[in-house]
Amino acid sequence: MARIGFRAHGLFFALIAVYYAADVYFLRAEPLGFLLTMAGSILVGVAMIFFSVFLIRFAQLATGEQPDQPIKVLARDIWALMRDHRRLAVGLPMIAVLAPFMTIYGEFKATVSEVNGGFLWDKTFDTWDRLVHFGTLPWEWLQPVLGYAPVTFLINISYNFWFFAMWMVWSALAFTLRPDATRTRFFLTFLLLWSIGGSAMAIGLSSAGPAYYTRIGLSPDPYQPLMTYLHAANEFLPVWALNTQDVLWNGFNGRTVADGISAMPSMHNASSLLFLLVARHLGKWPFRLLAIHFVLIFIGSIHLAWHYAVDAYIGWALTLLLWFAAKPVAEWWDQRPACIELRRAIENYQPQKPAI
Repeated sequence: MARIGFRAHGLFFALIAVYYAADVYFLRAEPLGFLLTMAGSILVGVAMIFFSVFLIRFAQLATGEQPDQPIKVLARDIWALMRDHRRLAVGLPMIAVLAPFMTIYGEFKATVSEVNGGFLWDKTFDTWDRLVHFGTLPWEWLQPVLGYAPVTFLINISYNFWFFAMWMVWSALAFTLRPDATRTRFFLTFLLLWSIGGSAMAIGLSSAGPAYYTRIGLSPDPYQPLMTYLHAANEFLPVWALNTQDVLWNGFNGRTVADGISAMPSMHNASSLLFLLVARHLGKWPFRLLAIHFVLIFIGSIHLAWHYAVDAYIGWALTLLLWFAAKPVAEWWDQRPACIELRRAIENYQPQKPAI
């Protein structure tokens, strides 16, 4: 069944091949370094998938079944997933897609400022933010409501949760027993969104974001009062965004291995909208929770000085464009013989009984 599963995901492997060709052509990626980095991506990906499956199943048990021995049930279910040939047939190909994809994306992100000779668009996006918001910067609108250390602390928690939300949505769809056109549409949009938005547009519209306005040599800095507030709030409750911003800046200057500063478009906001779009097909509660997540990510991206508001608006526009463009492609691919064969194999699967 694994062979059938890999054939049914050929569309995604074709996209990865194109993405890698662009990596080699534009960045002169070295095969050995690429393979070593990809090995690390596989380890991270597998670990996060298991953790995401754990969280999803834990939430289901806590809100529904509530067994007397939840740890035992969790262990049993995760072990059953690892032995389920049907779920592995749809999930393993997506692991094989994700590992090189993460590697290629990371290589592109690390070069955002190098290709154009620096961050060239921050002043423009600051101007656009003022024009769109009637002469007032969005953080100034939010500050009277959000400018309290406990509120900022909670917003930072919700913003960091994006990482787990991404993996939970990705894992739920990767290992579903219903590999339909909606699933294909999601992953097609996901791959295109990060390769076009997170790579091509990020390089073409290279910008660092409000947190780095002064650091990249721009003056006067209209975000300095916001940064002053965030540092003051950090004295009472941790604002982890500040430490992350310092780590990325040190990486940008070659002092740490972390690298990749990029604001436009906001991939946090773009992908959060994508999660919300697909959540309509996952059920009432996933949709409600991801709708709240979508709003909090937008607020947090501005309040924590990661993004200009226009970073989010353009990211949303790109997400909607790709989501609707991917629908006919996904429906066409879903009717290819390999996809039909995979669905039939899942429906007709009979687990082998151990010999006695």
